[in-house]
Amino acid sequence: MSDSGRRSLKAFRRRITYSHAFIAFVSGLAMLLIRAYLPCLRVRRFFHPEFLKLDRDRVFYGFWHGRLFLLVPVFGPWHVTIMTDLSWAGELLARILIRFGYHVVRGSSKRGGVQGVIHMKKKVETGVGGALALDGPRGPYRQSKPGILFLAGKLDYPIVPLAFGANRYWTLRTWDRVVIPKPFSRCVVGLGRPIPANRIRQGLETEELDRLIDGWTETCDRSVRHRPS
Repeated sequence: MSDSGRRSLKAFRRRITYSHAFIAFVSGLAMLLIRAYLPCLRVRRFFHPEFLKLDRDRVFYGFWHGRLFLLVPVFGPWHVTIMTDLSWAGELLARILIRFGYHVVRGSSKRGGVQGVIHMKKKVETGVGGALALDGPRGPYRQSKPGILFLAGKLDYPIVPLAFGANRYWTLRTWDRVVIPKPFSRCVVGLGRPIPANRIRQGLETEELDRLIDGWTETCDRSVRHRPS
């Protein structure tokens, strides 16, 4: 095939994959597959007692990008606001999240970051919780961006660590090492001890936030790894 033929084919593929119809089809299919897969897992939830004292619509939830898979269907009914980036993959993820019941704002640390933070703040102020994949959209792996600390400080909201663990799972070879539970595995979805708003206002650093999210993720992993069948 000539160079012009390859360019034409590439342009044709791009028109198809970037079309609204294609993205709507793929997002709908993804939702159906996730919903069909969920009953194959033994999922339990754990909410830290300190979280249960809070208004769940006046907090920010922080999690690692690679642990998104099981969180999407579990927390959809809470109608949380979540940020996705401005790429094609971000658009596809946004459509999937909306189908599960989330509010979505667009932006990232790479593109449209300031606009995304402003939209997130405005949406959360209407009375819904906010959630951010702290190392998204493209890493570095498990290194959080400062956006959630800025938002939590401005709104005087606590940050709640969010994670899931599975005793058997696949890890994809992606930058975020996506974790997908294997069929019939034991899983736990956990909300950890809230990080108080006053601690955030006193100057919580991203490195310390990373340690707290890492610690809660490991706690969720251990809870299913050591729990008898």
